[in-house]
Amino acid sequence: MKDLSIYIHVPFCIRKCSYCDFLSFPSDEQTQNRYMSALLKELKKEAQKYDGYCVQTIFIGGGTPSAVEPKWITRVLSCIRGSYRLAADAEITMEMNPGTVSEESLRMYRAAGINRVSMGLQSADDRELALLGRIHSFQDFLTTYQCVCRLGFTNVNVDIM
Repeated sequence: MKDLSIYIHVPFCIRKCSYCDFLSFPSDEQTQNRYMSALLKELKKEAQKYDGYCVQTIFIGGGTPSAVEPKWITRVLSCIRGSYRLAADAEITMEMNPGTVSEESLRMYRAAGINRVSMGLQSADDRELALLGRIHSFQDFLTTYQCVCRLGFTNVNVDIM
């Protein structure tokens, strides 16, 4: 059995940050729904090519994956579980930004199997955050980080510039 890693790109964000070179943009719910539906179809279609593989890692990045409805992340992970061989101890990471998650959405991500969180802090200085175009404050980050930890996520990385 060969190892396989899957990267899922969710190109949506609340507002494009000034430093971002990734394909990302604000969008409406209809655009998000069309994209995520197409992504599910593509995942299913491509699965047949990877019959002899076992997924060791999944990374859901972007953009800001937590800018879409949590149901989509749940559906993506369910699709992968139903279409690919997934290692029992697979690392499943999701990027998220303070200001785009709630306790309820974090609970849904945890229930869906997310076991590693990648949080985009970028700076602990509110003036720098504003200059970078971030939608959160340092206090927003602290509140989100505490909630992430309280809900049992033990593998957390924080992006800092």
